[in-house]
Amino acid sequence: MSFEEKILATSSAKERNLLKPSSVAMVKPDTGVEIKKKSAYYVIRDCATIAHDYIPHKCYSTLQAPIQELYGQFSKADIIDFVSRTKQHDHTKQLLYIIFSDVYKREADDWTPPPTPEPDEVLEIDADADGDEIYGDYGYGDDEQVVTDSIDMPVKPPIDLGDGEAVITKLIEVFGASKEN
Repeated sequence: MSFEEKILATSSAKERNLLKPSSVAMVKPDTGVEIKKKSAYYVIRDCATIAHDYIPHKCYSTLQAPIQELYGQFSKADIIDFVSRTKQHDHTKQLLYIIFSDVYKREADDWTPPPTPEPDEVLEIDADADGDEIYGDYGYGDDEQVVTDSIDMPVKPPIDLGDGEAVITKLIEVFGASKEN
């Protein structure tokens, strides 16, 4: 869980210190307390499990600029391990989705729209036209080819978050991961 631990280490949220106690309480809820009702045991256990699973989400969300603050913090091994765990754990997958929402927002913020093209000519439309040929061929003859200009999209189309290799590559790029960290 090194990926999540590095998020906790970067955050200043007081809840970051609950990870270790919650990992104990989710396995042995009666540690340090006297349980007087059976239901309290299960409440403590389940609350500790939820806290353990979602503390990284909370800490990530407290970062003002999470992508920039976490840049250089992760190794490639951290990222590979994190992405591999998203297939088994829904809470880990949710954290991945939260991170990618920030990645896409940042990329969209950096985008500048292309200039609006000037119209080539003014069309004269006969509102009273009627008949079989009103739709025409849009000005393309049989030997003319339709040319479509490529449009610059504001953000590269989202990668398939189910494609582990693409996700790993993008996270390595975004966080400037190296072998060491």
